[in-house]
Amino acid sequence: NNAIELKEKNHNRLESNKLINNRKINNIVTLTSLSTDIIANISPEKLVAIPGSSLFKDNTMFDDLPRISQGRTPPNLEKIVSLKPDLVIGTKGFHDKILGKLKDFNIQTISYELNDWNSLENTINLISTKLDINDLEKSNEIINTNLKECVVPNEQNKKPNVVVLASTKPILSPNSKSWAGNLLQRFGLNSLTKDLDSKTQFRGYVNLSPEWLVKEDPENLIIVQTRPGQYVDFEKSQPFSNLKAVKSDKVHRFNYYGLINAGSLESINSACLKLKKIF
Repeated sequence: NNAIELKEKNHNRLESNKLINNRKINNIVTLTSLSTDIIANISPEKLVAIPGSSLFKDNTMFDDLPRISQGRTPPNLEKIVSLKPDLVIGTKGFHDKILGKLKDFNIQTISYELNDWNSLENTINLISTKLDINDLEKSNEIINTNLKECVVPNEQNKKPNVVVLASTKPILSPNSKSWAGNLLQRFGLNSLTKDLDSKTQFRGYVNLSPEWLVKEDPENLIIVQTRPGQYVDFEKSQPFSNLKAVKSDKVHRFNYYGLINAGSLESINSACLKLKKIF
């Protein structure tokens, strides 16, 4: 009897999942700024709620949409459910818990992981497929329009070496397994930390010693800012003041969004444009 009941429950669950997955998607809640931007470029009328993000502060398109999270505050489950969305989009790892709870309410979810260019293309394809749109055609349109500065020739000339400083205390730098590391590689830049093993809590990032940085003495430094004017005295501070990049005025300040955290299509495109101009 127990075996029969279990079989029936599994059958009912499968049938329920089929109904949910076949349901036409008209209302979408996004938990990330990137998925918000992708939907805004595919079917903006289907957005019913978005995350709070500084990336949207000057975008009037989103003025009337409710925010289901703000800063580091987790998304509001009750608010999301009350909106009766057909689809909720979040990221793997960070949103696993809330996406799991939403499935209990028979709400369809998508979770994606972004760590390289291919995963960005796959995410655009996945979302457009869910919305019954020609995924490859739409993906190419978005890349060639919204990410046009990121389109690079197949053959790359040899570029100078570079070290990206995502943080200075501690000194953190991306390796090839991070979004930033992959973006540098896309432009053929020789990141001196690309092959270093990550032993930090931040996957894809390595902890550098001042001695290592002085020894390698990179030609270029990219320093990542989370706010304007954050590293105003960077060139005067140790161990950075004696580096070749500092002495030759090749310290480039980048926004956190775009290079470290993809953020949005616009911020990614801006990071690509800046990489092109510098190198």
